[in-house]
Amino acid sequence: MTDDYTTKSTEAICQQGRSYWQLNQQHELHRESAFLQECLALGSLRGFKHFESFVRGREELVLCIYTNNYTPKPSVLMPKDVLSKYYPRNKLSQWQSPDSQSPLDEDFRQEENKIIFLVAGYAMYRCPYVWLRSHHEQLIRAQPGHVELDDNPLQLQKTNEWKISNVSLWEMVAEILLMTSNPRNPFQLDFDYIDKLPIEESILLTGSLLAFLENVWIQANPNIAFLDDLHAEIQVLQSKHIENMYAYNLKNKN
Repeated sequence: MTDDYTTKSTEAICQQGRSYWQLNQQHELHRESAFLQECLALGSLRGFKHFESFVRGREELVLCIYTNNYTPKPSVLMPKDVLSKYYPRNKLSQWQSPDSQSPLDEDFRQEENKIIFLVAGYAMYRCPYVWLRSHHEQLIRAQPGHVELDDNPLQLQKTNEWKISNVSLWEMVAEILLMTSNPRNPFQLDFDYIDKLPIEESILLTGSLLAFLENVWIQANPNIAFLDDLHAEIQVLQSKHIENMYAYNLKNKN
């Protein structure tokens, strides 16, 4: 009787352990999937003053921090043959299309006006990591006690915290920006860049940027230093989005 009870108790404990492990695995997979969705969302945005980003494959986000007061040329995602129906050829020449080919890590090493980071959520690691892909001499090898291997991920506070708590991609991006260019507001917008885009694309961009910045505002700790600047940026962006919608409607009426 006692042996049967002990056996059943052991089986129950093992079953509970398996159930907990399965639930934990599902939870981790959900977190990893959510992180990759964040990468995809941020990689589709443009118009930031201090950085740009784009996705490379399903698991990688390339983050480019501007240096030397670099200003990118406005690029459009809408096909040029569609825009040609609404704009003359000389206007179309002001906008460039994003490069259809994904750059290799070797290409990043030659970059002078951007510090390149690779943010990745590889399934085999089960958590996000960040690698430096340019300016190793200035940022890594110049530090005492550095490690020569460029393929070692950076030891960032937010990537370490992600393993034990909920950390969003924007928090990692903010940490990277603050340790490189150190802007007052990491997510400051370049409204001159936005104003140079076709109105059709500008509306979509300002709406998407609003959703992103408002999400940062909601999630951010009230003690974050750039929160007031972020709120002011959101207010300006809201007005810009309304202006764009009005201009677009006026254009269509004419």
